[in-house]
Amino acid sequence: MLSQQNVNPARSYDAAFERVRAFQALDDDRILPQARTAVFGHGVRTPIAAVLLHGLTNHPGQYAAFAPILFDRGVNVFVPRLPEQGDRDRMTTRLAALTAETLLASAAEAVDIACGLGERVCVLGISTSGLLAAYFAQHRDDVSRAIAVAPVFAMLDLPYGVSRAIAAAARALPNAFLWWDPSKRQAQLPPAAYPRFPTHALAQCLRIGDDVVACAAREAFRARSAVLVTNEKDPAVNNHVTARVASAWRARRSDAVTAFCFTDLPRNHDIIDPHSPVPRTDSVYPQLLDFVLSAP
Repeated sequence: MLSQQNVNPARSYDAAFERVRAFQALDDDRILPQARTAVFGHGVRTPIAAVLLHGLTNHPGQYAAFAPILFDRGVNVFVPRLPEQGDRDRMTTRLAALTAETLLASAAEAVDIACGLGERVCVLGISTSGLLAAYFAQHRDDVSRAIAVAPVFAMLDLPYGVSRAIAAAARALPNAFLWWDPSKRQAQLPPAAYPRFPTHALAQCLRIGDDVVACAAREAFRARSAVLVTNEKDPAVNNHVTARVASAWRARRSDAVTAFCFTDLPRNHDIIDPHSPVPRTDSVYPQLLDFVLSAP
């Protein structure tokens, strides 16, 4: 089990922006311009503030098209760069030492900041950050809605136990960098994201999912509402395990959980980045926008 994160919500819009600037100061010269921490602020607290969390080896540019749509609908939007991502060198090894604790601490600070940006906080994350969104649904009562998109509770179409055993072995074995797509290697899209990942970092991210699965089986989640979003043709995750989490959550708070599956999208894991191999943002964005704007 992971230790609980300290909760230190910003108490005002100005206090939140002071902490945004501290986040942005972490973006050194090695970080791509489009990968830097981004904030879309209206100058005052808005009814909803959204935190958008990018996936492993991607960066805030994953939301470059979606964040302005939310902003235009009156939402303050914070898109933090998560640790060791967004480097100009796509073949960097800086992700090698990433831990679940480091990732959670960074994402928790982003949620704390959003508490000062809006009256209600909505957290949306994809893939490994879908696990972060689910973690905050499970453990934070100051989150109005957590939206976990394509969360990686189990890799590929593997049973949960098998995926968990592989992750444990990956943590124990020497770290290795693997291509997301061995056939495309550095030609893998999106063009500014890392085309490979360290096995230790992915295994660390999966620890966050293990925490959620374990807690969901024995206690109610604490956020006001939760949404689990899947693509029926997702090649990277086992959607049955996501459905299992949804079922466990519903067993205790059936009126606060939504499980939504896109059935008409192509085979694709990253359904948010418009530069992914087969984007269908025309279908995805309106649904995600509705989930954010209807946060209770």
